[in-house]
Amino acid sequence: MIGALLGDMIGAPYEFDRGGKTKAFPLFVQESRFTDDSVMTAAVADALMESRGKSDAAIRAALVRCMQRWGRAYPHAGYGGRFRKWLHTEDPQPNGSFGNGSAMRVSAAGWLFDDLAETRHAAALTAEVSHNHPEGIKGAEAAAAAIFLARTGSSKAEIRAYTEREFGYDLSRTCAELRPGNHHDETCQVTIPLVFAAFLESTGFEDAIRNAVSLGGDTDTVACITGSIAEAFYGVPEEIAAEGRRRLPADLLDVLDRFQAAIGAREANLHDAAECGALQGHICYEVGDITAMETDAIVNAANQTLLGGGGVDGAIHRAAGPALRKECMKLHGCKTGEAAITGGYRLKAKYIIHTVGPVYHAGDPNCAEQLFACCYNSMELAARFDVHSIAFPAISTGAYGYPKREAAKVILLALARWVYAHQDYPIRIVLVCYDYEMLECYRAAEEMLKTAAE
Repeated sequence: MIGALLGDMIGAPYEFDRGGKTKAFPLFVQESRFTDDSVMTAAVADALMESRGKSDAAIRAALVRCMQRWGRAYPHAGYGGRFRKWLHTEDPQPNGSFGNGSAMRVSAAGWLFDDLAETRHAAALTAEVSHNHPEGIKGAEAAAAAIFLARTGSSKAEIRAYTEREFGYDLSRTCAELRPGNHHDETCQVTIPLVFAAFLESTGFEDAIRNAVSLGGDTDTVACITGSIAEAFYGVPEEIAAEGRRRLPADLLDVLDRFQAAIGAREANLHDAAECGALQGHICYEVGDITAMETDAIVNAANQTLLGGGGVDGAIHRAAGPALRKECMKLHGCKTGEAAITGGYRLKAKYIIHTVGPVYHAGDPNCAEQLFACCYNSMELAARFDVHSIAFPAISTGAYGYPKREAAKVILLALARWVYAHQDYPIRIVLVCYDYEMLECYRAAEEMLKTAAE
């Protein structure tokens, strides 16, 4: 996302052909300030982090809410007339626009999702709330898809071929061919070929931005979209990123930092996926009642008091009987991410390992860290008590609101890392699913992790 913000800032002073259509310009000048491109990029990132894992309707609602909030907070950032009206309309509706605003704000969608189809779907949603013309949607999807392909290792030739095949853009013209006839045009149809020419001919992040600005016209937006793709392909030089950050206000920096933390957590998880193979032969799934599991231990998704509650927690306490509560009272509670052990009492399991899952907050990387800790610490405690079979519920996916798909990935990664680190310890892990949807989430997560490991 920082690539998009940098492109916007660097391109802003040269809009309307004020840069002489040359690559030889100062990268940062006094007038290098963020515009509506950066504000809306941050708004979309904020909305997608908040609504990730939710329904399309919830994502659209978050997009409208965040875009209006951010747009009203920066009313003089340079919005077009129709979009400015959209920002200040109660219950705003799509206006059929095919302006390049749909593509300039979409970069977060290119980073936050794990497959290309999901990326394109999210990109389309970000466009549809205002720019619902087919060309507006196509521009957003093309930009987000290019980011996804760039960050996942595709070559420039592959990115170009995919974009031409899927979206029908003519990407045959070079910067030299486009530059003389290009003037200020804010449509996706004109902007996207300019962006790809600037990126495809570049030798690095800075060179891509210079190519974009040298094309003239709507330089802040062309450079914004180019920067978003170039960041995914090349990365961003630290000194350029640092200068850009110095020019951003605290609230935009906060969104950027939260976004980078979310991306960092996701990339770390994918890196750890190589350990997932260690789970083979150790893990199985079962749809049913965790209180009926015939394992050495079951894991309880407890609250911090350990004294019982709703959902899995309440069911385990009822099945185990009142003696469980008496023992739990002696433990004096448990912190989020930690684990404690008691007897199983009336259960078939000898032990109950109680762990406190996180209450989910979209975009908060601590949630994934705490859920990971729940699983890993439960396994540590199991080994300490010579447990060789253990059943886990889908921690935090009930009243605590953790999206099932995201939780499945974190739980599997935590168990994989533990098993990989303790390969000489024999243990059977049962992931107990309260419905078939949760079972499918686990299977999809396992498949994704296997693919990443390959």
